[in-house]
Amino acid sequence: MTTVGRLDRNQVTYPSHVAQQAVQIGGAASIPGFVIGAFTGTLRTSTPILFSLVSGIQWFALGTTFWAVRTSVLNHVGLQNWWNSTRGAPILPRTDLSPSHSDRLRASTISGGVTGAVLGALFRGPRNIIPGTIMFTLFGFGGQHAYDFLDQKNTEQVQKDDVTEEGAKEKGTWLQRAAKSKWSPMKVLSDEEYLEMMNEKVLSVEAEIALLDDKIEELRKQQKELEKSKPSENEKK
Repeated sequence: MTTVGRLDRNQVTYPSHVAQQAVQIGGAASIPGFVIGAFTGTLRTSTPILFSLVSGIQWFALGTTFWAVRTSVLNHVGLQNWWNSTRGAPILPRTDLSPSHSDRLRASTISGGVTGAVLGALFRGPRNIIPGTIMFTLFGFGGQHAYDFLDQKNTEQVQKDDVTEEGAKEKGTWLQRAAKSKWSPMKVLSDEEYLEMMNEKVLSVEAEIALLDDKIEELRKQQKELEKSKPSENEKK
């Protein structure tokens, strides 16, 4: 546990942050609510603007309530630490920073049930609490399952594309693949093979240079011997 005097911000989730995120999600949810309300109101009522406003408010309340409850469930330890910090109680270690699939599924299911119960009672009366709870619980459960399924598929596709790209790099271009064929007169060399071949050529050139140096030295000796023999022949004459 951590004492309040050494409070770490990462160990605390503030309700104001939860509310801010919930309002942002609710605002985003209200946009399709206004659009759907305007379209439906134009077809069914004589006051489409009022119908659109009511629909937008309902969608705003739906998104805000759902996200607020879900965030609170997923950050329950952080919220508890905030409560403890206001009362001088010890701070607990965070165990909710990396929620698992089951944690997210449970949070979405609970959030759906709470949202259905609250909004059902608020907008349609007490009789709709149970139907709203059941319906939105199923929505939360099914929606989280669908999101996780699509996210997993996307992750697998990205990994598959990475493997395919790496395989294509290993196979090389069509010219490299043709050069690797046993019928091809060409050969594709790796960096190590190319370096080894160049080293062999350098050694071969150095050996040839050494032989040329030996021949030059031998020619010089022969030239010196000829120069020495010329004076002796002149003396005989």
